[in-house]
Amino acid sequence: MEMLNSDGSTRLESAKKEISDLVDKASNGSTFTLVVSGSNSRTLCQNIQDKDVFNSILNRVDIDYSESSLENAISLAQSISSNGKGSHFSLFTDKEVKIGEGIETYNVADTNNNYAISDFRVNNFKEEDVAYVLYEADIVSYSEDASLEVEFFLDDKSIGKVSQDVKQNEVTTFSLKLENANDAYTNFSSLKAVINNEDYLKEDSEYIIYNSEDFDTTEILIVSNSPFYFESVFNALNSNNIKIEYQTVTPATYSMSAGSVGYDIVVFDGYAPEALPVDSAVWLFNCGDSIPNSGFYFQKEYTVADPGIKASYANNNDDLLYQELTKNLVKRDITIKTYLRYTLNSKFTTILSYDNLPFIFAGRNGFNQKEIVFNFDLHNSNFPLLADFIILMRNCIRYSNPSILDKFNYKSHDDVVFTFPDTALSCEITTPSGAKDYLSTSDLQSYTLDEVGTYSITVELANNKTRKINIFSSFPVNERVPVSVDENTYSIIVSADAPKADFVFNALLSTLIVALILLLADWMLYSHEQF
Repeated sequence: MEMLNSDGSTRLESAKKEISDLVDKASNGSTFTLVVSGSNSRTLCQNIQDKDVFNSILNRVDIDYSESSLENAISLAQSISSNGKGSHFSLFTDKEVKIGEGIETYNVADTNNNYAISDFRVNNFKEEDVAYVLYEADIVSYSEDASLEVEFFLDDKSIGKVSQDVKQNEVTTFSLKLENANDAYTNFSSLKAVINNEDYLKEDSEYIIYNSEDFDTTEILIVSNSPFYFESVFNALNSNNIKIEYQTVTPATYSMSAGSVGYDIVVFDGYAPEALPVDSAVWLFNCGDSIPNSGFYFQKEYTVADPGIKASYANNNDDLLYQELTKNLVKRDITIKTYLRYTLNSKFTTILSYDNLPFIFAGRNGFNQKEIVFNFDLHNSNFPLLADFIILMRNCIRYSNPSILDKFNYKSHDDVVFTFPDTALSCEITTPSGAKDYLSTSDLQSYTLDEVGTYSITVELANNKTRKINIFSSFPVNERVPVSVDENTYSIIVSADAPKADFVFNALLSTLIVALILLLADWMLYSHEQF
């Protein structure tokens, strides 16, 4: 529907004009019903006699970047006819459709030239100790054999062009290899590939990769008299591309302050604060006292004889939080010499246990913060010596301070799942057309991409922090083909009871790409676009 015709109008605009002309020519007494199919089929108006009212509704039908089914719309049209509410049907479409009984069809497409980028990727590698970067764009010509030029951009600055011949309907990879001296091409906000040749559908001639690395840093405050294990594991994670910035203070220093401000995670090691911070996730290790709103009460400390007890990972495989925190763990038993016994008054997921007592557990505390609790001192266990220690700490960080999104390239009508940190206050989404949407920042949120292009997401965090993220929604693959064939045969059996106007006229329907508008009214209008 978005593809241009030779006069510069979109196919949807051409179809709407032809429909409007037919309606204007119809004799008084005709009635019109408008059924639209985009992501679903639905009736927008029924038995409208006023032409101006109908044309106003028709003009508000807009592009829907989804794949639609003509079969569903025909079924809806048949039900309208079977109820005696329509006597004549026409189909305006840009595809080749096999039509049987009861439908007149018109093809509104007069162009078929379209080139598209189906995928775009970047790889960094070395050859003989020389660093290179390789950009690869997969290109398809849907209309003809052609000689095409693809241009690559880094932060909207051109870094090279590649020309190549392509065969119709065959994927051809356009590659640009550059020496990456001094990491000249490593740091970027966006990479873009663009087909420079003119065609009649520009939306699929551009593909953008956005870089999210600036938004992945986790800021941690460690409150401990002996922070060696935490500093060691955070440094190790930093060297493995888990960005962490941490600061260490003693419990005495923390107790004299006004509490923590602005950290993503606060780790309390061997210290129970008088109050939990309200603006961050919390980790509690070996806290030998009860903490208001923590969700548990301290009972007693236990010390066992050598070699200690062996705590095992819980049998919680059906729990989503358990799956998240134990992902990729070897799950070896942990030997513990001294531990604390807690009474839980909140719903937590047990990660590690001994004799049905939770030794590591996680969930939401009384402030609805993400909280992870260890009832033992790391120094009194062999856990820091196990491979699982660094993996579990990585999983805990990803749970406590999620990156909001882990994917940044989608296709139109994909669902995007957002995971917000506890510090998120609001989320504003700006669509490619400039419309504003807003999401709740509690727990997981799903959002459907209805448009093609760049979505800009702004997440406001506590303490005047902001995360800005861009994601790219590309054109649906099946909607890129300028001339497609529907192998099905469609018919509508007109009810003998259907009312007819006092004249004979051409009914109508507009379409594009996969199809379609049906106009019924004596007419029904069915469209691949959405209202």
